[in-house]
Amino acid sequence: MSEPIRWLALGYSVPVNPSKNRVYVWRKLKEFGAEYFKQGVAVLPYTKGSYHKFKYLGERIKEMGGEASIVEMRFLESIDEKEIMSRFHAQTTAEFNQLKDDCLNILNQLRMQAGNKISELQGEEIKKIIKRYSKAKCRNHLFPSLSQDVENKLYSIIETIRVTADDISSQLVKAMDKAVK
Repeated sequence: MSEPIRWLALGYSVPVNPSKNRVYVWRKLKEFGAEYFKQGVAVLPYTKGSYHKFKYLGERIKEMGGEASIVEMRFLESIDEKEIMSRFHAQTTAEFNQLKDDCLNILNQLRMQAGNKISELQGEEIKKIIKRYSKAKCRNHLFPSLSQDVENKLYSIIETIRVTADDISSQLVKAMDKAVK
C-alpha cells in the first residue's frame, strides 16, 4: 500500500477592499499550483517548499489586514481525496497539453524551414515555452510523468536547431574553403 499523501491547507480571509489584495492572493495560489478545498481554503501536497510558500503568503495576507492559518490535514474519506487529486491532475494535464501543442507548433515551423536560420521571434517564443515549462513543472506536485512528453519535445526543438546550425556552419566552412583557395 502506498504512503498516504500529507496535505497542507491555507485557510485565509482577505478584506474586501482593496480588491487588488484578493487578486494578489488568487494569483499567488495559482502560481503555486494550489487547489481550493473550500472557499478560502487552498491545499497543496505537504512539502518543505509548499509550507514555505503558504507561510510567505500567509504573512502577506496578515500584512493586508487579513487572517491566515496553515494546517496539516488528511482526508478521512478516500473519495474526497480522489476528488481533489483529480482536480490537481486536470490542472496539470491541461497545462502540459498546451505546452506540448506549442512545442509541436514550433517543431513544425522549424521542419518547414529546413536549414534556414530560426527567426528572432521563434527564438523568443522557444524561450517563453521553456520558462512556462519550468513554472508548470514547479506546480506539478503529484504527477511527475506528465512533464516528460513536453521535456522530450523541448529537446527535439533544441536538437532540430542544433542540426540546422551545424548544417549552416558546414556550408559556411565549405564556402570559406572555396574562397581561400
